[in-house]
Parts: sequence; C-alpha cells; structure tokens
Amino acid sequence: MTMTFLRNVALAAAVVIAAHGVAHPTEVGYSRRYGVGAVVGDPTGLSGKVWVGGTNAIDLGVGFYGYGVRGGCFRDRDGRQICDRRYGHGSTSLHLDYLWEGKLIQRTAQLDWHVGAGARMFFLGDPCADGCWAGGVRAPIGLDLTFSQPSFLEVFLEIAPVFYVVPATFLALEGGLGVRGYF
Repeated sequence: MTMTFLRNVALAAAVVIAAHGVAHPTEVGYSRRYGVGAVVGDPTGLSGKVWVGGTNAIDLGVGFYGYGVRGGCFRDRDGRQICDRRYGHGSTSLHLDYLWEGKLIQRTAQLDWHVGAGARMFFLGDPCADGCWAGGVRAPIGLDLTFSQPSFLEVFLEIAPVFYVVPATFLALEGGLGVRGYF
C-alpha cells in the first residue's frame, strides 16, 4: 500500500512538472531594465542598476558609514588620527560604473558574471586634512544571480579594487552582497 501511494505521488509530481514545461528566462535586463536595492559590505547602502544594452549596464551605489553609532578611527596621509566621534555624523560614498556582463549558466536560474570600470567618491564626516574627501577609479568584478520565479529579483556579489588618486594616492578593496528588484 505504501509503495503504491509513493508511486502515485511520484507520477503526479512528474505530470505536474512536465505540464509546466521549461522555466521562462528571467525578466531582469530584458523587459525589466531598472533595478533598485540594497548592498551589505563595504560600502553598505543603496544600489541601482540600469541596463543600457543586452550585455551592458550602468551601476550606481550610495554607501553610508558610522551613522547613528560611534565609528572607527584611521590615520590620514599626514599621520593624524581621524575618528568618527560625533553621534550621527558618518561618512558617505558614491560610485558609478559601466558594466559588461556575460552568461555563465542559464536554467531555472541565470548566473552572470560582470566586469566594469568606474569612479568612486568618498566624503568623510569628521574634520580632517584635505577637505575630508577622496576620489578614485574602480574596477568591479562580480556575479549576478537572477531567477525565473520571481523574475524581477537579482542577487549579486561584487569585489572592486579602488585606486584613489585625489587628494592622496592609495589602494583599497571594496566588496558587497546585495539584492535588487527590477521594474
């Protein structure tokens, strides 16, 4: 009796799967070209993406550091210690990248990789030398996972080396895990 029941359940599941057919591709980057979401990492903040072609997109990020809590300290290029001492006065960053994307896997989910080039500005929320800002170029590389259901969702992982060129030169590594909804 148990084997018959299991066989019938398996047969019913196979019929339902076969009737559903092949999963539809994701709508991200095709019929839905504008994405808005959040990213956790360095920086933590808001993320946006606009598809400008079949394999090209523009990525925008706004990051926040030290808001509402006492932040950490670091030394500026003259060796002075800079700290986020004031409640609510954190730092903000902006980046804008042009991305080239390619498919790795396309089944019920689609896994893409991307590489890009762009710029980043960082504004410190504490008094410091050189006007409390830094600007540089960045080169992100990452993975983007989209789904057939829900077809409007993208999960992404990215790392980006940044070479700051003004007002001082130094190298930094950023990265984050995020999610975007597309419309």
